[in-house]
Amino acid sequence: MTERMAKVTIHNILSYLEGNTQRILEELDLQPEHIKEQIAYRRIICKDDCAKKNKCVFCGCDFRGKTSVSESCNNGQRFPNLMSGPEWIKFKEKNGI
Repeated sequence: MTERMAKVTIHNILSYLEGNTQRILEELDLQPEHIKEQIAYRRIICKDDCAKKNKCVFCGCDFRGKTSVSESCNNGQRFPNLMSGPEWIKFKEKNGI
């Protein structure tokens, strides 16, 4: 994996805003449980590289913000897009989480 800098695009700006909004909701403990769990799962998956560098090794975005946005940047290589509550339950059962 090669580190990359995030490009400035409308899509990335919207992702940045979403990630920071989710981080505020996280700090205020206002996220639904299934979202909290998925963000925690993503951070555990990325603990050995992205977390240590404090940025995503796939896209170059801020680690905590990137793990909080709906869309995955890694094409499912590590984790999928954020899921609804029922989808997350199925995913956990299927993957032994």
